[in-house]
Amino acid sequence: MSSNLIANRYAKALMKLTEGQPALSEKALGFLQACNELFEMPEARTVLKSPVMPSDLKKAVLNLVAQKTDSVKDLGGFADQVVDAGRTTLLPEIFKAYKHMLDEKRGVAEATVITAEPISDAIKKELTGALEKIFQKKINVQSEIDKEVLGGVVVRVGNYTIDLSLKNRLNSVAEFAQR
Repeated sequence: MSSNLIANRYAKALMKLTEGQPALSEKALGFLQACNELFEMPEARTVLKSPVMPSDLKKAVLNLVAQKTDSVKDLGGFADQVVDAGRTTLLPEIFKAYKHMLDEKRGVAEATVITAEPISDAIKKELTGALEKIFQKKINVQSEIDKEVLGGVVVRVGNYTIDLSLKNRLNSVAEFAQR
């Protein structure tokens, strides 16, 4: 079974656990985000990913995270189940899946705006407004720089890509010229 499918199942279970409890949903998101950040730390990543590390150690690490995010009494059992099932390596994917589901429920979407040069806050705000009209959702915009774009912009929202880059236009002209 694919890791995305398994992560989605855990995220759905957590959504059911937190349903109708906005404060608990936020705690769960904070807990999973902190777990995701653990994977950026080499020592913690080694402990959580290693199949030979004792389960008690993994549970202690995750329960410490639950304690620090003030969610130990609510989510400590969830963390223990993830460890008992041997799924700690999936915590970053569970975080992404849960965040995506929570955003969908709230009517929020993440957009990635890729440009060759940094964009100003005014342009970012204008672009956010246009995307919110198009998608009928609140849009959180993240910027990325990619010199290969050459000019213009590439916008990714969920499964949608709007490619208004100079590179794309030049490729289109080149294809048309070859016909």
